[in-house]
Amino acid sequence: MPIKRLLILFLSLAFSEAVIMLFLAAFVTQFTGVWLSVILDSSLIALVAIVTTLYLFRDNDFVTHQKLRTEFLIIKIAMIVFTVEAIIMFAFNFDALMLKQWQIMLIDGLILSSLSVSLIYLFVIKYAFSLNQSHNTQKNTTKLTSSLAYFCSAVLLYIALYMFYQSQLQTRINNVIQHEKNELKQAKKAFLQQLNHASRDLLILRNNHHFKDHDILSSVNRAQLEQDYANFISIKNFYTQIRILDLTGKELLRVHRDKHNVAIVSAEQLQDKSHRYYFKQAIKMNPSAIFISPLDLNFENGEIERPFKPMIRLASVLMGPKGTKIGLLIVNLEGAHLLSQLDNISKNSSGNIMLLNKDSYWLFGATNKQWSFMFANRPQHRFKDQQPHIWQSMQTQANGIIENENNVYIYEHLTLLNDMLLPNNIANSLINRPEWTLINKVPLAKIESEFSSLKKLIIALYLGIMTLMIFVIYTFAINTIKRRKYQAKVENYAYFDSLTGLYNRRIFLEQLDLEIIKATQLSCPLVLMYLDLDYFKPINDELGHGAGDEVLKKVAIRIKSCLRQQDIIARIGGDEFAAILPQLNDKKAIADIAERIITSINTPFTIFDQQCSLGISIGIATSASETQTSIKLKTQADQALYEAKNSGRNCYRFSK
Repeated sequence: MPIKRLLILFLSLAFSEAVIMLFLAAFVTQFTGVWLSVILDSSLIALVAIVTTLYLFRDNDFVTHQKLRTEFLIIKIAMIVFTVEAIIMFAFNFDALMLKQWQIMLIDGLILSSLSVSLIYLFVIKYAFSLNQSHNTQKNTTKLTSSLAYFCSAVLLYIALYMFYQSQLQTRINNVIQHEKNELKQAKKAFLQQLNHASRDLLILRNNHHFKDHDILSSVNRAQLEQDYANFISIKNFYTQIRILDLTGKELLRVHRDKHNVAIVSAEQLQDKSHRYYFKQAIKMNPSAIFISPLDLNFENGEIERPFKPMIRLASVLMGPKGTKIGLLIVNLEGAHLLSQLDNISKNSSGNIMLLNKDSYWLFGATNKQWSFMFANRPQHRFKDQQPHIWQSMQTQANGIIENENNVYIYEHLTLLNDMLLPNNIANSLINRPEWTLINKVPLAKIESEFSSLKKLIIALYLGIMTLMIFVIYTFAINTIKRRKYQAKVENYAYFDSLTGLYNRRIFLEQLDLEIIKATQLSCPLVLMYLDLDYFKPINDELGHGAGDEVLKKVAIRIKSCLRQQDIIARIGGDEFAAILPQLNDKKAIADIAERIITSINTPFTIFDQQCSLGISIGIATSASETQTSIKLKTQADQALYEAKNSGRNCYRFSK
C-alpha cells in the first residue's frame, strides 16, 4: 500500500488549498459572486491533484497495472477533487462561523485533503495496484465510478444553473437600481427646483415698490400689501403664509392660506415670533442675504400645529425708504407639497423612500419615526444610530449606491447651493444652506421574490435533468459492466486454459521468462516442474472424453492445492501440466511438494459415479546460475520427467 505517497498527496492538497484561498481572498470580492470562487478554487485544486498524483505514481508497476483504466485516470482524479471542493464550499458557510482566516484555511484544507485522498485511493490507486481483479471487483469499481460521475455532474449542473439564476437576478437588480436611481434624481431635482423658485419669489416680494417709496406702517400701504400677498398665494398654492415681522419679532401683517381659502389675518390675531429660531438667525442678516430654514413642523401660538404641517421658511431683510432695516419678510413654503412628490414615487418604487435631515432624523419614509426631533418627550429615532456604517459611508460622496447582504441603499444629498444653478444674486445671498439626504432602501428579498417562479422552474429542471442523468449513467454503467465482462472472457480465452482455468502454454512461457529475470536480479533460485498424468488414456477410452475433462479439472484443483500461493501453474498440453516455484532453494521442501502432489493425485477420483485411479510423473529443474535460460530450464525439466517415466512412473526426479 503506497502510504508514503498518499501522505505526500494529502500534504500537497492541504498546502495548495491554503495558497489558493489566499489568492482568492486577495482578488475575489463579495460582488464577484460565490460561483466564481467555487469554480476557480475547485478547478485549481483539481489541477494540483492531477499533477501531484501523476508525479507520485509514475512508476512502471502503476502504469502497467492501469491497463484499460489509464485513459480515465486524469478524469477520475479531476472529478473527485473538483466535486469534493465544490461541495465543501457550498455546504460550509465559513463566514457565518466567525473564524479567522487561518482557521478557515486549516479546516477547509483538512476536510478537502482527507476526503479527496481517501476517494482517490479507493477509486484509483487501490484498483490500479490490484493485479488480479475479479469480475465483482471490476463491477463494484464501475458502480463507484458511475456514482462519482453522477455527483460531479450534479455539482457542475448546480453551478451552471446557479450562475444562470444569479445572472438573471443580478441583471434585474441592476435594472431596478438604475430605475430607482433615476427616480431619486428626478425627485431631488423637483425638490430643489421648488426651493429655487421660492427663492426667486421671495426676491420678487422683497423688491415690492411699497417698501421703497412709502411707509409700510401706514394703513394704505398695509392694505395694499395684504391684497398683493393674498393674490400671490392664491395663484401659487404651494405657499401657506406670507408675513412681515418687525425688528422685535412681532407680526405686522400676515396672509394665510388654509387649503383653498386665503385669509388676511386681523391685527388681534397676529403673533409674536421673537422666540422662533428662524427669526433669531434671519434678523441678523445683511439686507442682501436670504435665509432658508430646514424642513420641520409649523408652530402656531407656541404649539405644534395639528395635524402636522411640514414647512420650510424663506426670509429676507426689509429695508425702509431711508435705507434702514425695518423687519423681515417671511414666506412659508408648504412641506407637504414637496413630500407629496416623494409619496408619488414611493407608490411605484421597489424600495422604501426616505428623507432625512442633516442629523439623519426622519422627515419622510418611516411613519412611526418621523419628526421625532420636534418632541423632547418622544424616542429620538435617527438613521445613523440604526445604520451607522451605512450613514458614515454616505458622507463620503454626494450620491451613490451602498449594498449589504440584505438591502441596496441608493442616496442623494440635497443642498440648494451645491445642486442648483442659481443666479448669482441668489447664490451669493444664501447664508443658511439646508441639507437633506434622500434615500431609497431597496430590499433584495423583494427583488428575489419576483424570481420565485424562475427558481421553481430551475429546481424542477435540475431535478428532471438529474433524474435523466440517473438513467443515462445507469445505462452506461450496465453497458460498461457487460463490455468488461465480455473483455474478461476474451482475455480469459487468450490467457487461460478454457477447461481447467489455469494459465495456457503461451502465458506460461511468458511468465517463465519474467520469473527467470526476477530470479537473476534477486539472485534466488527458480524451480520448474513438469507434470504428466499416468494412465489417463484408459479413462478417455473407457469413460469417454467428458469423463476425461472432469478428471483434468479435478487434477488441476488438486495440484494447485499442493502448491504455494505465489507459485504459478499451467496446463501446457492434453494431460501435461507445468509449475513455476519462485524463491525456493530447499531441495527437501521441493521434494515434499512433489510428494504431496503425487499423494493427492493417487487418491481415487469419482467420475460419473465411477471410481478411477491416476498416477503422475514429475520432472524437476532448478535454475542454479545467472546464465540460466528458459530453454535450458525447460530442457532439464523435460529430461527429469523422462527419467521419472522410465523409473516406473508415479514418481518425481530432479534434473542432473
